[in-house]
Amino acid sequence: MKQILGIDVGGTKIAAGLIDKSFRVTKLAVLSTSQTDLVKQLVNLIRSYESFSAIGLGMPGQVLANGMITRLPNVNNFKSINFKKILEDKFKVPVNILNDAKAFALAEASIGVGRAYKTVAGVILGTGIGVGIIMDKKIYFGKDGIAGEYEHTVLLDSKMFRDHRHSTGTFKQAANTNKYLKTLLDMIVLSFNPDIIILGGAWSKLSGMEKLANQLTKNVGNYINKTPVKISKLKYAGIIGAALPLLKK
Repeated sequence: MKQILGIDVGGTKIAAGLIDKSFRVTKLAVLSTSQTDLVKQLVNLIRSYESFSAIGLGMPGQVLANGMITRLPNVNNFKSINFKKILEDKFKVPVNILNDAKAFALAEASIGVGRAYKTVAGVILGTGIGVGIIMDKKIYFGKDGIAGEYEHTVLLDSKMFRDHRHSTGTFKQAANTNKYLKTLLDMIVLSFNPDIIILGGAWSKLSGMEKLANQLTKNVGNYINKTPVKISKLKYAGIIGAALPLLKK
């Protein structure tokens, strides 16, 4: 049976597993993200697996079409590298690398709560904030692969959105996210006006988050908005999304 090794890299943790055509995930592994040598950590992780025919990798930063990873904002000591070429040379299997938020969004639009919708925005709310846009089951990358990187928006005080969010520390209650979530959701709605927005990541799981998010999106600026917001229910969405382009081949 064809199996893809899917790996979902976040700013604080990595999750990996083997995915088959039924989207079942087996041999799950979870470990803390290395802040000193991520490349070596991932190579060693891949070596611990057997019987995979390809590797799908979700990375928390800009990924170019040729597999070049230019920067990982929430991973220290990471240098620009063509990780696709390195892994294909080392393991002799096809490798596909996506931004992690785009991988998450693809999984949700394909087999998650967004599967019945034409335009889906998948949002990771974690160490970093990432947004993936899916149109007709296809990822919208933009010219340089950075479509949806809203956390790097420079606001009127000359600070990036991510700087404001990080200055608050860890959120304990959904209400604490109010102004950050409102700004983010407004940008998504006004950019793409998607059919649905799906939230994942650590602070999407705070009690009352779905209710709050839907309240915040009722009115966007001077406009009435009817885009529903749902919390992801798909286990291992990042792992599956990273593998999906290879499973479809």
